Amino acid sequence: MKKLTVLIEARPFCVFDQAPMAKLKKAGLDLMDMRGSGMENPEFIAALKQADALLCGNDLRVGDALLAMAPQLKAIAKMGAGLDTVDIKAASRHGAIVFHTPGVNNQAVADHTFALILCLARKIIYCDRSLRARRWEHTHIMGLEIWQKTLGLIGLGAIGRCVALRAQGFQMKVVAHDPCWPGEFAEEQGIARLEIDQLLPVADIVSIHAPLTPENKGLIDAQALRRMKPTALLINAARGGIVKESDLYQALKNKVIAGAGIDVFQQEPPFDSPLLELDNVVLTPHTAAFTHEAMHNMNIGVVDQLIEYSQGKKPAYTVNPEVFDAQHAAG
Repeated sequence: MKKLTVLIEARPFCVFDQAPMAKLKKAGLDLMDMRGSGMENPEFIAALKQADALLCGNDLRVGDALLAMAPQLKAIAKMGAGLDTVDIKAASRHGAIVFHTPGVNNQAVADHTFALILCLARKIIYCDRSLRARRWEHTHIMGLEIWQKTLGLIGLGAIGRCVALRAQGFQMKVVAHDPCWPGEFAEEQGIARLEIDQLLPVADIVSIHAPLTPENKGLIDAQALRRMKPTALLINAARGGIVKESDLYQALKNKVIAGAGIDVFQQEPPFDSPLLELDNVVLTPHTAAFTHEAMHNMNIGVVDQLIEYSQGKKPAYTVNPEVFDAQHAAG
């Protein structure tokens, strides 16, 4: 295989550590470093025409329009587990393999989930702001214990299971919904399997850990929120499109539910979101996966697979392997 030309778009790539970039260079790959750029930049579009591989993050939408501008593109390396920004069918039609880095941020997102839960339950941000304003409200701020509460997980995949294990430390009862039910794990951990309509009314905390699919887009809407307890908390560190933000805003404003912790948004950055106006929501800027450990593993994971591909090997986490086979059959 000829020397691979890699266009690097992913904004988080090597933010904390330059070693993965050095590893790519040492492997002899030809790198075009355009981190944080995108389709609005004519130079980026020009670079697409030369690229054999694209290393992308969550900012770039990879579909037919982009692929039409990248005639040589044969590999799409996606940082992270989520693939909702990459049209796999379009990539396959274009003859490009797609690979990603599943599992590298499971622990980070699970930690962040509980950070949001505890921040809401104990009103940490309000307490901090109150004290900085020179108010001493120690007998007026009432929190919520999460000990022995019911945690409802929408999604019991790798991240959902990590969250469920953390819940054990708080002696929480865990119920979950997932079409791909992990029976052995659920049985070992005593997790009850419920449909969404059953889960929402019984959970004190509802936490979303599912990929964004056409089936669950807008899953948490006004009707779903009305099924939840008025004391319930909603956590979303998965994908923004799963929750209808306009409905969540109304539910929080009108005390249909008690609070929400949101790390992901329908539009990012969410500077026009009405959620920014509310006090009973904790908002973070899509940072659940951003720990030094997770980012290192993500960077190394995508780099190792790019090097594998440059050596004629199938990357470990290729999602359309039939395209790789077709590439090699064509020589």
